Amino acid sequence: MMGNFRQQSAAWIVNVAIAMTALRTNLMRSILTTLGVMIGVFAVTLAVAVGSGAQVSVMQSINALGSNMALIFPQPDSEGGRSTFDRGRLTMRDARAIEKQISGITDIAPQLRTSIQLVVAGRNASTSAIGATPGYAKVSNAAAASGRFISEADVRSAARVVVLGPSVAKKLFGDYDPIGETVRINRAPFSVIGVMESKGSSFGNDNDDIAIMPISTTRQRFAGDSLSGPDDLQMLFVGFEDGVSLPKAKREITRLLRERYRVRGKDINPFTIRTTEEFMKESAQVTGIFQIVLVAIASISLLVGGIGIMNIMLVSVTERTREIGLRMALGAKRSDIRNQFLVEAAVLCVIGGAIGLALAIAAGTALTVYADFPVPIGIGVGIGAIVFSAVIGLLFGGYPAVRASRLSPIEALRSE
Repeated sequence: MMGNFRQQSAAWIVNVAIAMTALRTNLMRSILTTLGVMIGVFAVTLAVAVGSGAQVSVMQSINALGSNMALIFPQPDSEGGRSTFDRGRLTMRDARAIEKQISGITDIAPQLRTSIQLVVAGRNASTSAIGATPGYAKVSNAAAASGRFISEADVRSAARVVVLGPSVAKKLFGDYDPIGETVRINRAPFSVIGVMESKGSSFGNDNDDIAIMPISTTRQRFAGDSLSGPDDLQMLFVGFEDGVSLPKAKREITRLLRERYRVRGKDINPFTIRTTEEFMKESAQVTGIFQIVLVAIASISLLVGGIGIMNIMLVSVTERTREIGLRMALGAKRSDIRNQFLVEAAVLCVIGGAIGLALAIAAGTALTVYADFPVPIGIGVGIGAIVFSAVIGLLFGGYPAVRASRLSPIEALRSE
């Protein structure tokens, strides 16, 4: 058994050596033929990596919001029925009712959002302002890297204090510690009490480009004109304990709010509730379809490359007919001839695949560094690309190899 294995291994090594010699003999033709497979592997590998990167970015965006959480928006539910409300509904009274009556809640974070401009010492930065309560830090997995977060006292007194995201702090103060400094926000002076920990970027969006202030301050100074009532909210984050069923929690909140707004029968809810679990499922479906489409489009170039391999191998069989006849006359079996051409096609594809993989890694690295978009190409993807290249060679080199093995030795020797 061991002796037979050694003989077969030696035979394959000889076939690889013959293949390399044949490829060097027609170097330019080999290079041009390899281009098709190289481009195909490059495109497929990069498509798989971009799809995976999209999933990573989506997960990062969701995690930046917080995990095991429900988001409530004052927007009419889009699912069927009719609406008895002119616009959506969501207030601080609703937030307090949810906190008291729904079990398993760790904290809630009512929010108002608006755009602001901050100015200090001739520098300015436009960013998104979040009017929040102390619960925002816990619900969204956020924390102050320096200084402190807003407090209940800040909210009660509508204090003019602000917690800066790292990107905003960098724009305004560079490497200088901004804690205790005064910035002007829409011409009003605010004291910087903290700088948030960095959450990085996702999908090209800078999660650190924010400023957080007490919700009462935001309501009085920045968002009042956009609200229909003094108690209205633009968003509510509800964080739950680990192990709490989000679908069940969503049903309980829906029931409570429907009762509060006296929504009857099949009438449309004046609010919309989404959970992070739903975001993850929907995002996985969308990015999965996105990845399939990318791979399908990229696979066309790989198919063209495979056809090119088949074409050049058929030409090679025709050119080397006399060589095939000599090998058969010297005792080579039909299987030896077949394996020789299969190995030659596989080697050609593996070389092209390796170059295509290297180019895909380079392109993925460039996208990660310069476009701030993760393009992960792991060891598994790399090995898969090389193996897939070999399979392409075996598949498209199969017909030429079988055709070569079926040549008549006598007719082959007569060939010029």
